[in-house]
Amino acid sequence: MADIPIVVVAYNRLESLKRILASLSRGEYPREPVELIISIDRGDNQEVLQYADAFPWPYGEKRVIYRPENLGLKRHILTCGDLTQEHDGIILLEDDLVVSPDFYRYAQECCAFVQGQDRIAGVALYNHRLSQLTEKVFEPLEDGFDNWYFRYACSWGQMWTKEQWALFKAWFTEHSDYDFAASAKIPEHIKDWGKHSWLKYHIAFCIETDRFFLYPRVARTTCFSDAGVNFSESENTFQVPLMAAGRTGALRLSRLEESKAVYDQWMENLYLVQFLGKDACIDLYGAKTDFEGKDYLLTTSGVEGGEVICSFGREMRPQEWNVLAEVPGNVIRLYKLSPNAKKLPGTRSSRAGDAQYYIRGISYPYKKDVVSLFLRETGKKLRRKLTKQ
Repeated sequence: MADIPIVVVAYNRLESLKRILASLSRGEYPREPVELIISIDRGDNQEVLQYADAFPWPYGEKRVIYRPENLGLKRHILTCGDLTQEHDGIILLEDDLVVSPDFYRYAQECCAFVQGQDRIAGVALYNHRLSQLTEKVFEPLEDGFDNWYFRYACSWGQMWTKEQWALFKAWFTEHSDYDFAASAKIPEHIKDWGKHSWLKYHIAFCIETDRFFLYPRVARTTCFSDAGVNFSESENTFQVPLMAAGRTGALRLSRLEESKAVYDQWMENLYLVQFLGKDACIDLYGAKTDFEGKDYLLTTSGVEGGEVICSFGREMRPQEWNVLAEVPGNVIRLYKLSPNAKKLPGTRSSRAGDAQYYIRGISYPYKKDVVSLFLRETGKKLRRKLTKQ
């Protein structure tokens, strides 16, 4: 069994720490000892420190690290990541998460699987259900395996091996002044993240070195998004279903080269390039601003200066099934691009089509409540943006 301690990152949220430690107590662990490390950033947080010191951990050694100075979230995570060099790897958990009872077994199986696979940059315990850029529903294509791949690091529960972290840290040391604003490879929502974000650097590392995180189809962590550095107030937008206890059988994990569920940083399925037999830019969410130097574009957007080679409807889920099954229609189109081709802005009709496709489970009596929720969420986003400035 690999030596993989659990590292909980805490600061000043006592109730959050209580919740994650309680969920860790319900985990399924092997007979071998499992180390728990609670790393607390210095601040006005003696209650947090006292609780961590008193917390019982019957599964192995417990170590509480109280940082000698206030590091801030970015430096704190990077410092905790360096703990990988003392072990085979670490499981890193911020304090606003809850783990599945199955999380440690999952991490151990993934750790054994990723050995020697240089293009895997880390292992996620969380599973996205929303597109990170568009906040539309996201569902990875089912291909018979228990995992999928995403060119996007995870911050809501992750495992790094010693080798994976060393590769990232070497890249980060050389690119600590990375120009996010100037890069066409970086999605716009990442460019807006503040200076406290360590995650945007790890995502840039994955993008620039063509590496991917291995994600589970069923999450082993979920996020409460408690008020703190990243969220000005608590919300449940990013809650996802967790794997229950008592899983039977080992994970069936795919290698990158055999997976049909490999997604780029815009959550676009790269398997479609292979299926189409053309080196196309995949843009089913219609959110890309750059054609990536490709001669073909598969998109739901209109294009000026492009010839439609073929088109598909959009009825099946996830989106890529409409291409794979060649569903007739004119929502998804494959364009041959001219040198001056450009995407056209979305129309009222296309936005209505998006709403009809992505919004599910809302019957007529609730539609007026949706308007109210929209106004409330808009207010939250504006407050977040003002907080980051």
